[in-house]
Amino acid sequence: MAKYPLFIVGSPRSGTSALAGGALSAGYEGFFEGNFLPLLTTLKLSIDRHFATFGHDGPDVLASVVDRQRLSQDIAKIFREILERHNPAPPWFDKSGNPEMTAAIPTLLDLWPGSVFIFAKRRGLENVVSRLRKFPSYGIEAHCRSWANNMKSWREARERLAQEQYLEIDQQELIRDPEAVTKKMAGLLDLTEAQAAAATNFFRQRRPQETEPGTAQRVLALGDLWDDAGRNAFESICGPEMKAFGYSFGAAYWDGAR
Repeated sequence: MAKYPLFIVGSPRSGTSALAGGALSAGYEGFFEGNFLPLLTTLKLSIDRHFATFGHDGPDVLASVVDRQRLSQDIAKIFREILERHNPAPPWFDKSGNPEMTAAIPTLLDLWPGSVFIFAKRRGLENVVSRLRKFPSYGIEAHCRSWANNMKSWREARERLAQEQYLEIDQQELIRDPEAVTKKMAGLLDLTEAQAAAATNFFRQRRPQETEPGTAQRVLALGDLWDDAGRNAFESICGPEMKAFGYSFGAAYWDGAR
């Protein structure tokens, strides 16, 4: 049987939906969108804030004697029970694309030690442009921060993972060479030939989501985008993660030093 649970994570507009479709085609069960497990991170942050305020008032205060770590672990077990109740047939996957989900990976490893991960990534330039087209009510700085937080969260999380536990798949690779992507997925997930062929067929027929035809494959250059304020915001917020992942700021997608 294919390895599970499979968690598909990454920044929105980076190919997470296409990868979820590939997993479904290969025989995985699951919801096309998860968006539940990120609550683990939200609740943990709330618990930490609450106990930082009320957890040091002495033995006469309940909040001071409750074991904060055990509380978080007990809540996480409830999440595991809910996930397994709604995904009763193995193998199953979850797809949730946001930095809170990526930050939850250490907890997911505690809950499911055999879990595997696929991180969907995309260069910041194309990702932010796509976000602005689909979600124009948010400004460029908000989209830049979201992309950078996703990438940073993943870099930190993957330090906890062995090489055989994860893949990074760039959207350009998914578009240009779906067979190579499927081969990598088959190796990670122990897919049969039939499962891999079904995933490849899906990737060939169903391109990653596009706000306009052809936009997913288009390669941009920072100098051609936005105004000075927008370019400065992008460089300031996204620059460190662009360099960390080997992305170029110009018309060549990857940095030549990669």
